[in-house]
Amino acid sequence: MTAANLQKVAETVGPVDAVFFAGDLVNVPDRASEWFDDAAGAAFFPALQGHANYTMSGQRYRGGALIQQAPLFPAIGNHEVMGRFSPVTPLNEQFNDPVPRSAAAAVYDSQPDLFNAQGDPAIRQQWIVDQSFNTDTYEELFTLPTSEVPGRDRPSSQFYATSFGDVRLVSLFVTNIWRLPAVDADIQGRFQERLSDLGNPIAWGHGQHIFESIQAGSPQYQWLQSELASEAFQQARYKVVMLHHPPHSLGDNVVPPFTDPVTLYDRHPDGTLRSVRYEYPRRDDYLIRDLVPLLESAGVDLVLYGHSHLWNRFVSASGMHFLETSNVGNTYGAFWQQESRPMPPAEASPNFNGYQQTYYTAQGDPNGLEPVEPTLAPLQDEAGNPLPYIASNDITAFSILETESGTVSSYYFDTRRPNSDVVKFDAFTLNSQN
Repeated sequence: MTAANLQKVAETVGPVDAVFFAGDLVNVPDRASEWFDDAAGAAFFPALQGHANYTMSGQRYRGGALIQQAPLFPAIGNHEVMGRFSPVTPLNEQFNDPVPRSAAAAVYDSQPDLFNAQGDPAIRQQWIVDQSFNTDTYEELFTLPTSEVPGRDRPSSQFYATSFGDVRLVSLFVTNIWRLPAVDADIQGRFQERLSDLGNPIAWGHGQHIFESIQAGSPQYQWLQSELASEAFQQARYKVVMLHHPPHSLGDNVVPPFTDPVTLYDRHPDGTLRSVRYEYPRRDDYLIRDLVPLLESAGVDLVLYGHSHLWNRFVSASGMHFLETSNVGNTYGAFWQQESRPMPPAEASPNFNGYQQTYYTAQGDPNGLEPVEPTLAPLQDEAGNPLPYIASNDITAFSILETESGTVSSYYFDTRRPNSDVVKFDAFTLNSQN
């Protein structure tokens, strides 16, 4: 629904001054057509320029002429990250095949005769990048502010901060690889390796691993501490932090906790591997344990994100607002009251010894906040009860920050009714608890 969504932005509010985009800009970042001229008619740049040509429900949508006059500020989502490079492997498979840098380094260093390259550290580093993951296309497409990062020899644009009018925007690199929650024997998923891969560790996926750490003490965290203490941040009227992964959500992708997978090796009596499993201790969720307290102490007004393909929002006790506004289709649903997230099995199965579920919340926000009911015109369930979310493949949503008043307004449009009006369904003011 992206082309319809962006067209309704342009029709509803007219020209904008900037676009904040919290990740998942395309599907496979190294496929050029997704950025420029895909056959479906809804490539990334044309849709943001009003040059799309996408038809749904009998209506053609052109997107919105937004970025001809307005800068686009993105954040890296999991769909901006490519996996292990291969000149013969299809792009879809490369995209779905990242591994941690440490795993690639272990392969390189375990075979010095094969990979020695006269001990050249630059060759070693490039090989590790090629055989783990990269954001090269994203970084080459966008001219973004760069940041000096502690412990690194060159500036980075993977996370950055910039002042734009009354807004200080901080864009973080907070995402991990998305893997299937299912635990079938032939699935390389969040919770286990494929049984057929147990004898070949090079093929392992290493669970839902994180691309760039945000835990306390990490280079990104140290950079963020400096940014939040800066004069530019402290004096900004509105302080906005954008990232991809949700700290709070009713969606599916907020679980398991955002932490490094703990690897568990199950073995047969003879010592051979029975399974390789991954668990995610809730106490080690880097967003809740480390990031959110830092943002609250710095007086951040709004945390913007978008990983679960829905709309919902939350307010912490300190008055910090959390907004996930990414419902443009392919939703994973909202899990509220009646609906439950897909859960890993609690007991042993023929192939696996079972999983701890103490970190896996079936309904609601697993991190303890109640969703805010839209203030103006919430959607309703079949019984007429207001819903605190939009999770739909037919109804799309967008949100607008008006800096004169500090108001964040959210709108929805029902693509099943092409001639219907856009509905303003929620509004709140920054620096308030509404």
